[in-house]
Amino acid sequence: MKKLCILLAVLCLYQLTTAQLTVTTNPSSATICAGNSVSITASATPVGYTTAAITNNPYDPTLFATNLLVDQLGTYNGGTPYIEPLSFGNLDDGRWDNITLPFTFRFYGNTFNAVNISTNGWVGLGSSNTTATGLNMTLPNALAPNNVIHAITSDLTFAGATNAAVLQYFTVGSSPNRRFVIDFSALKFLSATGTADVQVILYETTNVIEIHTTNCTNTTVNKAQGIENSTGTIASVATGRNNTANWAGMPNAYRFTPDVISFTWSPGTGLNTTTGATVIASPASTTTYTVSALNPSNGQTGNTTVTVTVDPASNTLAGSPGGPQICQNISVSGSGTNYRDGNCNLIARITPAGASPVTNSINTCVQVDNGSTKRGTSTLYLARKYDMEPIVNPATSTANITLYYLQSEFNNYNTKATDSGFKLLPTGPSDVTGINNLVLRQFHGTGTNPTNYSGASVDFNTSSPGFSVSWNATRNWWEVVVPVNGFSGFYLTSAPVSVLAVSMEYFKGVQQNGKHILSWKANCTSSSVVFEIERSTDGQHYSAIGSITASQARCSEPFSYTDEKPENGNNYYRIRMIDADGKFSLSNIVTLVLKTKGADVLGIFPNPVTNDNATLKLQAFEKTQGTIVVSDFTGRALITQTIQLAPGLNQVSLRTFQLAKGTYHVTLYIPGQPVKTTRMLKQ
Repeated sequence: MKKLCILLAVLCLYQLTTAQLTVTTNPSSATICAGNSVSITASATPVGYTTAAITNNPYDPTLFATNLLVDQLGTYNGGTPYIEPLSFGNLDDGRWDNITLPFTFRFYGNTFNAVNISTNGWVGLGSSNTTATGLNMTLPNALAPNNVIHAITSDLTFAGATNAAVLQYFTVGSSPNRRFVIDFSALKFLSATGTADVQVILYETTNVIEIHTTNCTNTTVNKAQGIENSTGTIASVATGRNNTANWAGMPNAYRFTPDVISFTWSPGTGLNTTTGATVIASPASTTTYTVSALNPSNGQTGNTTVTVTVDPASNTLAGSPGGPQICQNISVSGSGTNYRDGNCNLIARITPAGASPVTNSINTCVQVDNGSTKRGTSTLYLARKYDMEPIVNPATSTANITLYYLQSEFNNYNTKATDSGFKLLPTGPSDVTGINNLVLRQFHGTGTNPTNYSGASVDFNTSSPGFSVSWNATRNWWEVVVPVNGFSGFYLTSAPVSVLAVSMEYFKGVQQNGKHILSWKANCTSSSVVFEIERSTDGQHYSAIGSITASQARCSEPFSYTDEKPENGNNYYRIRMIDADGKFSLSNIVTLVLKTKGADVLGIFPNPVTNDNATLKLQAFEKTQGTIVVSDFTGRALITQTIQLAPGLNQVSLRTFQLAKGTYHVTLYIPGQPVKTTRMLKQ
């Protein structure tokens, strides 16, 4: 009996000493519609680091597009001094917050998408911190700052017109092997002599941290170098640099490699994998998953559970006549995903396929007008319209998309089709003629209606490979399947009743020496034709910039036209073809960009945005001032920021953490320049 008690005590002690990992998941629970998926990521703490000395080999900032925080002498800014406004404090004891990382980074087992940087030589993980100082820090230390990479934590300053210190950051490489670099150059100590050059490198995927110290000539002020967890209870430090004054052995560097935590998930039902930190769960019914973590380096273990609740799928199509646009933004699974609204009503289905199968999140939207209408052109379109935009490679991703329509919507279209010169859509499931009349028009690029999409359009019908139209007798709706190369807007129409007297064979353009050369070829049965060349700077409002009249014989030959003075920025071109009877049709749209002034909006990261602020990336073609406005879909301005842009890549932090969940427009206004708008989703 005594031996049994001892054995039980040993077993209990073993459990207590090994089950030391705290495991969490994001999200901690989820509710999905039947047939949908949710991505779940597990984290475990604590995580230790192995510290190793490596060769000093920092990146040269002059070889990359950098983001300056301070450059008092203009060393990296063409001789022009630059100071990014601080989020807190001043250039002696200050901090820049919410600097967006180009990739998700794990630090001591927790996941981060942003950093904050202090004037006193440290980099905090997360969007903000509680202090900007840090002098005389012996690591670990419960006093702030915590959750920090101590590059050279001391009493430093960037103030003073003659201060040569530079602070900047940039990204190296491509996914999934990018490096995020924070570069401190010519650092000045506040009340002592000497300078320092230190660089921090964060590695994507491996979550490795490197600190490279090229020099530090100060020997009188205490300095700390290492990494520290969020509670100030665990730290890994560089040899001889734990709050010491005289650093020896430079140039040198240290690499901090985190413990590799392994994760296993059970049950495997509905999971794309049962190992790894992140899984995609697609259960058929409500399921509670257990994720177990193991740190092989010390045997520590831990686990937690996450419940995915499955709501039954609705057999109703999302959207109502005259109602708002309805969207869902979730990751697509390899076997296909049904996109639904908050009531599980069906929007569309997307199945990755083709040469470059779509991945990651797709913002999938539907809107239903009050009835079929002509939208800015001579073409009649069905009331139900779709717009889809993947986060990754929207212009080149491929998939099979299933779109859904009601017979009542076809009937409404048919009441207007004859007067508009278009053939009838199917009047019922057995109407083969009507099925063959159906045309699905895809507009590439970005836009809000057929007149303003930035890219060209392409038509699909029953003769197109992979295109199909079928009636679902169980659900009482039409299903249109279309294989796509690139995502955008989808509008349904039908074939015209008669062949136009003038049709465009091709229309294209090139930029040459600051001029835009347009070329086209048409087919004519009209005795004469007038080609009006029209230009727009917003893709919506066009005006004629030239005209060519041709006989029927001349019409069969190629044409060209040169726009000698295109507008700065986007130039949208189209040809209005007018036949001898005065009837007209429009060509496809050609977009050419002249970049000499203003700025372009490159995108938002991350998108969708979660709890942190978003970063708007801009490419400026001159030094200028602009205004950023974040508005909802009613046009109500929620955030307004005035910004200063320098030539090259600019990144602007948007205060999106305060916004409710939803879809927003982010608009750049620069005096005298076209307005630039992009879409942002807040989750």
